[in-house]
Formats: sequence, structure tokens, C-alpha cells
Amino acid sequence: MQQAGIVAVEEGEGFTRSLVADLRASRDHLVSALRTIEGVDVRAPDGAMYLFFSLPGAQRSLELCKRLVREAHLGLAPGSVFGAEGEGFACDPARLDAGVERLRRFLSNAGAPGHA
Repeated sequence: MQQAGIVAVEEGEGFTRSLVADLRASRDHLVSALRTIEGVDVRAPDGAMYLFFSLPGAQRSLELCKRLVREAHLGLAPGSVFGAEGEGFACDPARLDAGVERLRRFLSNAGAPGHA
């Protein structure tokens, strides 16, 4: 255990800096991509690798997330699981873009939250 602690202290800072930079880049990429979808309200958080966004007419995030899985094959965590204030983890930009495209298609195919 002590040896692992020594390695973490001696080599961990570079790894941590690299990880933070990668997560920030993914988050910023996703924010930019989501901003291209009309009606999506998204803001980059100051110190997190995840983000929350809202859609017009969407009032129950759990129901919306269930529809997105069924209809757009897009899995998102509903904001409601983060508490009352929660009503999105970042990865490879290509996967982020694919998710944004699925959301765009969902919204443009009468999948907007206000439609039945």
C-alpha cells in the first residue's frame, strides 16, 4: 500500500491533469454540440464533467429519458435522480456527437416532449 502511495504522489499529478483536460474538452464539446439544437438550453458547469440541459415542454425528466431510450436509443440519466434541483459524463467526441444527433432526430420527428 505504501508503494502505491509513493507512485500516486510521484506520478499522479500528470495523470490527473491529463484526465481533467480530457473531461473538460469532452464537456465543452458536448455543450457546443447541444447548443446547435433549437430549444435546448444548456450551460457548462464551472467544475463538473457532467451537465444538465433542458428541453421546452419537458417537465418530467424520467419519462423523457424512458422515451429517449425506446425511440432514439439514447441513454441519459434523468435529472430527477440528482434531487429536486436536477429537473447530464463525457466521453469520446464521436460518441457525444452521435448522442446529440439522436436527440436532434428525436426532437425533429414529432418526439418533442410536448407531443404525445
